[in-house]
Amino acid sequence: MFEQTSTYSTDNQSQRLEHNQATETNLYGLNKIIAVGYDQNKSQRLPISRYSLKISMIGLGTTGVASGIGLAALGHKVVAVDHDQRKVNALNQGRVSSVDLKLKALVKQVRRLNNLVASCDLHHAILSTDLTMICIGNSSIQKTTADATIMTSVIEQISATLQSKRDFHLIVICQPTASADIQNFIGSDIEQRTGKTLGKDFGLCFVPLVLKEHQELGDFYTLPNMSITASDTRSEILVGKLFNGFKNKIKFNRYIKM
Repeated sequence: MFEQTSTYSTDNQSQRLEHNQATETNLYGLNKIIAVGYDQNKSQRLPISRYSLKISMIGLGTTGVASGIGLAALGHKVVAVDHDQRKVNALNQGRVSSVDLKLKALVKQVRRLNNLVASCDLHHAILSTDLTMICIGNSSIQKTTADATIMTSVIEQISATLQSKRDFHLIVICQPTASADIQNFIGSDIEQRTGKTLGKDFGLCFVPLVLKEHQELGDFYTLPNMSITASDTRSEILVGKLFNGFKNKIKFNRYIKM
């Protein structure tokens, strides 16, 4: 089903830190925040990104919130989307429900830099961004029927918006596992709904992203080596920019339609 195409590391040379608290600079990359301080004198160094993408992030659960805040801190412009107005309001006010101290310390920073905004308007978010990350459902491998229903609804909404979007748009589905049948079904479904061609008008990637509660930001910035399925070379390049600066290696498998 898949053809392995490339393996590379997104690691950048580490930079010297002068402070234990959250540190801001614009000398090393596009992200101004290079470290986040938490729990007195403890801090975590952030990857240094050389790119700034416009990202729509669907789902304000554990993975969506941590990924959205984490990417915004690296200089990406993130629109976090959820149907729950309370979650949207909380994030726009710099509040997260997580007990992760790193996440609580970082969210106010990215809001102040205007790198993160939350919204209920998925249509506008897709039209104004380069790629959409879908982070819905449980963080466990076992997916529920409710998750599948939500995913179907999200794909329908994305497809409706893509019909009126001229530019190439990448859809990144973040799930622990996704069978070849599911991958082919989603790609074919979007093609049928939009009249567009996968790999030409839009791209599709599957990222095995799993973040544990209470330590989700630390998990995000220290992702393990990943095998990512991508529909085309342009999608591979965009995902490479998305995780630029991370220390993990990414192996791409080429998505092949049945």
